[in-house]
Amino acid sequence: MAILSQWNWTWPAIALAFLLGAVGSRWLFFKLGFGQKQTVNKEYFKGLNFLLNEEPDRAIEVFIKALEVDSETVELHLALGGLFRRKGQVDRATRIHQNLIARPSLTDDQRMQAIHELANDYYKAGWLDRAENLFSELKDSSGYRVLAIEGLVRIYEQEKEWQKAIDVLRLLKRGERKGLNRQVAHYYCELAERSIKIGEYQIARQHLRNARSEHSSIARSLMLRGDLRSAEGDHVGARELWLSLAKSQPNYAELIVEKMITSFGGNNDVVGMKDYLLNVAVVPKNADAFKLWQESLEDILGQSKSIDHILEKSQNEGMSATLADYLLSALTDNKLGDVRRVDLLKKMLGRAKAKKIEYTCVDCGFDTKAMYWFCPNCGQWESFR
Repeated sequence: MAILSQWNWTWPAIALAFLLGAVGSRWLFFKLGFGQKQTVNKEYFKGLNFLLNEEPDRAIEVFIKALEVDSETVELHLALGGLFRRKGQVDRATRIHQNLIARPSLTDDQRMQAIHELANDYYKAGWLDRAENLFSELKDSSGYRVLAIEGLVRIYEQEKEWQKAIDVLRLLKRGERKGLNRQVAHYYCELAERSIKIGEYQIARQHLRNARSEHSSIARSLMLRGDLRSAEGDHVGARELWLSLAKSQPNYAELIVEKMITSFGGNNDVVGMKDYLLNVAVVPKNADAFKLWQESLEDILGQSKSIDHILEKSQNEGMSATLADYLLSALTDNKLGDVRRVDLLKKMLGRAKAKKIEYTCVDCGFDTKAMYWFCPNCGQWESFR
C-alpha cells in the first residue's frame, strides 16, 4: 500500500481517459492505416506518452499539432481541456480551447461547445469580463442558452450585480426558472438593502414588493421591511415587523436583537426595552449583538440579576461560544458565587468555547462562525441554521 500511495495516478488517469475516448471515436478506427494518417496516429500516441511521463506542456503541443492535420478529434481535445481545468491547470485548458476555436473546420455545434469550455476556463481563472463576453455570445443559442445564463448568473453574483442577474434570469422560460424564485427574491433583497442605505426608500419598497412576489415567505424580506420603516421613522411599525419575523422564523430571531434594542433606546421606551430583553427569543450568537443585549440587561436589572437571567437562558437553550466566553469571564472575575456551579460551569464553558462553528448550511453542510444569507460553498440562499 505504501508503494501505491507514492504513485501519482493523476496523469496516467488523464492519459487513459484520453485513450479510451480515442478508441471510441471514428478517428482511431480509420487511422490505423498508412502514410499521413499513420503519422497522425503516431503523434497522438506520442502525446499520450508525454502525459504518462507527466509532461503535460509537451503533450499539449503534440495534440495541437495533430489537430491542425485532422479536426475529427475535436471531442478528444475538449475532453482533455476539461480534465486540465478540473485539475486546476486552467492555463493549459485555455490553450487547448483557444486553439480549437481558431480551427475553421469546426462545425457550429463544436465551436459553441469550445466557446462554452473556454468561458468556463476564464471564469475559473478569475477573468470575469472575458467569461461574461463568451457566455453572452452563447445565451442566444438554442443548445447552450441555459448553460450560458447559468454562467452569467454566477458572474453577476460574484460581482454583486444583482439587477443584471435578475435580468438575465428573465431570459429563461417559465419552466426553466423552476426553483429559482427564492434566489431571485434574495437578489431583490440585496437591491432593497442597498437602496435603504442610500436613502432611496421608494425604490427599496418596490424591490421588496418584487421580492415578495417571487417568494412570499422569505425571512429577509420581512426583516428589510422593518429596516425600511425604521429608516423612515416608523419605529413602532418596524418593531412589529421584526418581532413577527422572530415569532414566525425563530432561526433568525437573533438578527433583530441589535435592531430592537437600538429602536427602543431611540424612543426612550424603558418599559418596552425591559420586556423585550427579558423575553428575547434566543440568546444572540453574534458577539456584537450579545454584548449589546448583555450590557442592556445589566443597565436595567443590575449585574447580579442580569447574570442570573443569562445563566437561566443558557440552561434552557444551550451555550454558544459567545455566551461561554462571557460566562467564563464572569467566573474569572468572581461574579458567580456557588462553588459547585463554578466547577460545573468551568467544564461546560471550556468545551463550548472551543467550538469552531455556530451555523451549518442545511444543503451542503458548510460550517461557519458567521451568519450568511448566501452559502459561499454551494450557492444556496437562506440555508444556514
